[in-house]
Amino acid sequence: MTRARSDSQIFYAVASPGQVQLAAQKFGGPEKILGAEASRAEDFAHREDREAFIGSRTLLRLLLSYLTYGELDQASAVDISRHCISCNSSSHGKPTTPQHAISSSRTRELVIAAVAPKGLLLGVDIERGTSLSPPGVFPGFDQLALTSNELKRVHRDKSPDYIRLLAWTAKEALLKADGAGLRREPSTVQVLSASVMRATRLNKWASPRHLAGYSLRRIPVPSTHVASLAASKPLPIQELSAEIFNVALS
Repeated sequence: MTRARSDSQIFYAVASPGQVQLAAQKFGGPEKILGAEASRAEDFAHREDREAFIGSRTLLRLLLSYLTYGELDQASAVDISRHCISCNSSSHGKPTTPQHAISSSRTRELVIAAVAPKGLLLGVDIERGTSLSPPGVFPGFDQLALTSNELKRVHRDKSPDYIRLLAWTAKEALLKADGAGLRREPSTVQVLSASVMRATRLNKWASPRHLAGYSLRRIPVPSTHVASLAASKPLPIQELSAEIFNVALS
């Protein structure tokens, strides 16, 4: 197998937790791939949240194994550590690995993982779209998530909830890349501008938008969801979902 070059591109994969579970069976299942990390899923009360947690962390390991070794069977061996700067825990927080920049995100329906060259600052976020019930927009969203200028732009748009979700994923991705996470109020971070709104209407938001030293773009995912990626360099981006799952199921 030819290994994808991970030193000059950003790669991502997206799948349902069920797809990840099926792919992982060839390598002993998610529990074997994750080891003790899998026990963290028991912190969640709902089965769907446990499955999404397992799927997200397993997909990240599969993607890393593919990019590092050209195979998936090293997924359990890739070195991933986490550190929460708020509570000093090693069971959650921003993930790191020696050879790459990494990030992941999840909903109950879809999980996503991204890998970039070492030294890059990287963040990815995925949220439920407007067609799902309940959608990603929640009561009090505007006050929590939007600046006053963004709120005006959202209210003038024909698809306000989609714009809300686009802004939220962009802010989440940006704050993950920056390392601040939600310790910084999203309502203090402006990502919607006249040029971004124009690009969104023309369906060009997938092209990098530059903000505060970061390249910010929407990631193509199934229409039920919205996803964004932030990186400290505007490198080319490539999806590897099909490659990973074709290998896993072959």
